[in-house]
Amino acid sequence: MPEQTKTDFDPAATSALYDQYKPGWELNLDFYEMAEHVLRNGLYLDRFGEGSDKAESTTSYNWRMKALFAMDVCADIVTIRVDNLFRTEPIRSFEDSPYAKDIEGFINDVDGSGTHMNEFMRRAVTLQYINGVDIIVGKTASDKTYANLAQEIQDGARSYLMARGPLERPGWSCDHSGQYKWVRYDLGDIPAESEGAESAGRQYLTLTESGWTLYTTNDDKKADSTAVSGDSMLGVVPVVPFYWGDSVKADNTKIPISLLTRPAPVARAMLNLVSQGQLDLYMAIGILAAMGANSDECPTEVSPNCWIAFSDPTASVQRIAPAVQHISEKRDWLNAMTQTILRMGKMSGASVDLEARATSGVQVSVERTDLDNEMSATADQAARVEEDSMRMLVSRQKGVPLISAKDFKYSVNYNKRYVLAGVDELLKDIDDARKGSIHIDAPTMMRALLSRAKTAIVRPDDPRAEDIDEEIKKATFESEFSVPDLSGGDE
Repeated sequence: MPEQTKTDFDPAATSALYDQYKPGWELNLDFYEMAEHVLRNGLYLDRFGEGSDKAESTTSYNWRMKALFAMDVCADIVTIRVDNLFRTEPIRSFEDSPYAKDIEGFINDVDGSGTHMNEFMRRAVTLQYINGVDIIVGKTASDKTYANLAQEIQDGARSYLMARGPLERPGWSCDHSGQYKWVRYDLGDIPAESEGAESAGRQYLTLTESGWTLYTTNDDKKADSTAVSGDSMLGVVPVVPFYWGDSVKADNTKIPISLLTRPAPVARAMLNLVSQGQLDLYMAIGILAAMGANSDECPTEVSPNCWIAFSDPTASVQRIAPAVQHISEKRDWLNAMTQTILRMGKMSGASVDLEARATSGVQVSVERTDLDNEMSATADQAARVEEDSMRMLVSRQKGVPLISAKDFKYSVNYNKRYVLAGVDELLKDIDDARKGSIHIDAPTMMRALLSRAKTAIVRPDDPRAEDIDEEIKKATFESEFSVPDLSGGDE
């Protein structure tokens, strides 16, 4: 292991671009997860009259924080994509690769902690939708080569993958083509060795085309940081960016545009509108007024099933209720904002059809073409990211320059058969096709429609799946055609 040296360089220093985009990245992440403490601390809850001499009272603001909840669909537009992309396991081909044994070992343990490549890439895909992610190829102990595996194990050297988002990337620089010249990541606190022990500091990793530097800082700001450096034979910065989109602004190199970049601010507005609606509902509670009665005849508490009787027959109780049109208006705005997020997420067209559904409360009518095309592109992108990452992983393990894709012979395919519509809608499409005689004029199209419905009804690992495929393939469509029962009759 190379020798550690002291340094006065501050690896935690952030770039101007990082500082500018950090709030937006945090917004995306919070509205994907929306942890309880984020709600209760009122992080995104605006205080009425903030900054003026007529600000909302602390009592009112605290009440709104305690009652706050999120009703946006930011997480849903991410999870429906991830679940469909991983509905079936990726199919990998590397049997003819001269590095097949190395590849197989890394697939089963890609990060040195026993994580399978499928699990690692599922998390990476989720992160790329939220904020974008960099797949980093690291190597423990040193970058020197070894004569055999025993020497590697003894020295503790092993290549591995880790995923870091832009919030863990305080500094970077790119060339004219947008490729990293160097990049620095915050690796977090060094894990404590035992219960009750303190962390040994925080680590930062800088990667370049020719090597790496690992910084360790202490909580004590007066103490100097330490650094250890090593060489790399790859010839490229060992990082594979995985972004949903990239900023087109000239000065914003390596600034990811995520699926949540536009929806998250709308979700923030929804959060505040929900809180305002809660307050309006609270204030709209009816007030009972006793008319023509003495104060000592009125109860101090009134509840349901409570009767009030007055000695004066002319006395009466009247209900005073404020107008609620403004509450209905807020509800309409919330529906419009939900539709906007769904539209931004390609989950609907210009308008959204929401129907009751027992399992999740709502069913979104999906405009399948745009979403299907986008997800197919993401599947191709995920395949390229995995292929490049695996080449870097094996190359760095071998201590050689980056192996070419032609020589490496590794490929992977991610699922492109998605279930983005309900079974009833799919069967209706088949029935409409039948009414239009498509089954007679275009039997191949009818088979495609039936296969699509089968995908929604039967999981790929269902033992009936192959039988249904064979039945669809052999089906002869006559003039009288009815939609077959694809459920198998036992569900």
